[in-house]
Amino acid sequence: MKLSVGKILLCIVFLSVGSLSFAGDIVKVRHATGRWEVSGDITMAEAEERALNEAKKDALRKAGVMEKVWSVFGQVTTESGSKFDEAFSSVSVLALNGLVNITDKKTEDVWDPATRKLFKVVTINADVTRNEQQEDPSYLLDVTGIEPVYKESEPFTCSVKVYGADSYLKFFWFGEDGASMIYPNSYEGNQIFRAGETYSFPVTDKIDLQMEKLDKSAEVEKVNIIIVATKKDIPYLGEPDYQSILTWIFNLPADQRTFYYNMTLIR
Repeated sequence: MKLSVGKILLCIVFLSVGSLSFAGDIVKVRHATGRWEVSGDITMAEAEERALNEAKKDALRKAGVMEKVWSVFGQVTTESGSKFDEAFSSVSVLALNGLVNITDKKTEDVWDPATRKLFKVVTINADVTRNEQQEDPSYLLDVTGIEPVYKESEPFTCSVKVYGADSYLKFFWFGEDGASMIYPNSYEGNQIFRAGETYSFPVTDKIDLQMEKLDKSAEVEKVNIIIVATKKDIPYLGEPDYQSILTWIFNLPADQRTFYYNMTLIR
């Protein structure tokens, strides 16, 4: 997926390389398990990936991280009423107060004779990093206007409002061609977003964003979006990949950040 710009070419700002340190307690978890059925619409590889995410969630639970486990699966309906295959995102499991680092993984194909179904079963050992710091319940990020499905070359816009504190935003974009930070960028500098006020993206009229598939022959292409608000201006210096970005979010002080996630499709 790529964003094309009508008024001025937007050079996607790929994230600069940096190091991130983990905070919090580390809990060693053994034999966390997840499984997923291999069905007509779910391939062996997809079932294994989803089983792995179930195992990650099991590891979080075993480590005592029970709240706000974020599991990303999406399914949308076309205008004709037929459904796309379930759109699966690699940005798949995040707990706001726990991260999973897999140290060992075993994958099995398991046939259930009772149901006559085939399952992928994944068992992992993992180090789960827990952060017990409490969030600020009054600090919220509201994002509206992101459609579940976009047509090719359709413009992308959304509106954001932060509650609880004046904030700085980072807008991360995950497409088929990797991750990027599309705000701030070369044409839209870093700015403060006042609490309670509504802002639109793009934040200036210097650029127009259009949704374009990377592979024009593909029926559908998925895009994952994460918008992070912080009370202080905290730069992102990590690798351009989802795990580094999630790690950065996790390491932000819990009472100093809030964020929004969404997945959309281009067809």
